[in-house]
Amino acid sequence: MDKIFHFSNKPPFPLKDGGCVAISSILRSLLQLNDVEVYHFTLSTYKHPFSAEAYPTTWRDRMKFGHQKIQTKTNIFDAIYHLLRNKSYNVARFYDKKVAKTLTQLIDKEKFTIAVFESIYLLPYLSIFKKKGIKVIVRTHNLEHEVWNSMAETQGNFLKQKYFKHLAIQLKKYEEKELKKVDGIIAITETDALFFQQFEPDVMTTVIPTAVKTNFPPPNYAQNDFYFLGAMDWKPNIEGIHWFLKEVIPEGLKGTQFFIGGKGLKKHQYDHPAVQNQGEVENAVDFIHQHGICIIPMHAGSGLKIKLLENMAMGKPIVTTTEGARGVDVEHEKHVLIADDPIAFRSLMYRLHLDQKLRKKLGTNAKKYIEQHYSFEKLTRRIHAFIKDI
Repeated sequence: MDKIFHFSNKPPFPLKDGGCVAISSILRSLLQLNDVEVYHFTLSTYKHPFSAEAYPTTWRDRMKFGHQKIQTKTNIFDAIYHLLRNKSYNVARFYDKKVAKTLTQLIDKEKFTIAVFESIYLLPYLSIFKKKGIKVIVRTHNLEHEVWNSMAETQGNFLKQKYFKHLAIQLKKYEEKELKKVDGIIAITETDALFFQQFEPDVMTTVIPTAVKTNFPPPNYAQNDFYFLGAMDWKPNIEGIHWFLKEVIPEGLKGTQFFIGGKGLKKHQYDHPAVQNQGEVENAVDFIHQHGICIIPMHAGSGLKIKLLENMAMGKPIVTTTEGARGVDVEHEKHVLIADDPIAFRSLMYRLHLDQKLRKKLGTNAKKYIEQHYSFEKLTRRIHAFIKDI
């Protein structure tokens, strides 16, 4: 019987953002495998503190789990120190000697056969597992260097742009160097997998996207207001909303409103004539069902946009950008509406706002697409097959 160690850089529960959804998705699949014991261990951070009560009771009953608090807040002096040493500060923030000691003790006690790391930011602990002969699979949520590259491109501040570019270069070198040492890579998109196969041709690589639930109540297509729900402590989301408010609807919206909610959103943010700021939303599903048309105005990032999958799974009509739809093989006018130009984006919004038949067509097609390609059962089988081959 395999003993699988599932290692995450933040707790999957509560489901605060897309990263949490992605982590919970693979953990759920691991718990459904036969003849496997799962030990889930997570870092607990100031943004994502651990709470055992946040996990579903049935999950807690089916696995062992542990956590350790770690300080990941950015520190200007640490950032300068790593800049001068040409080391990745992004990665260094997730290493702690106490965590390394805990992991060593757990490995000696539990005798794991396979470890699944949920991020490249956990790779500083890789040698602890490799020394014990444990096979390590890394599941990548993004090409991390691309996230920082794309954020650099949207920066107006020259010094920030240069620093973000530097961070991106460091992360790319780190990804290329450290991922050569693992036994398997689970990429979340085909594009990400191609990058890894180019630089790590000897490492087994597969593509397994995030599974999402689809058993939601039917949407009300008579609703035609707009909404965005996302983690507002993540730079690509912040920059996307800034672009949307400044370039797409600078003078507001005629005859409707834009509702925004999400983790880290302060009530005083976004003083704008069109914005109804809902702050941190307690129940994401309820929030989405209360509103009509989903807006995903992202211009930076990498990997799969979980918020796109979730809203498609709920049958919501969506207006997004090319970046917002990246990683999902959706068609413009069939599953979603896509535009990168502010005027074109606004035009698509009003078109959806006025056309209930189009809202229903897009929402229905989107939900069918998710049911066909992102079911838990299908993706669990693929994870099982990959683990057996490692």
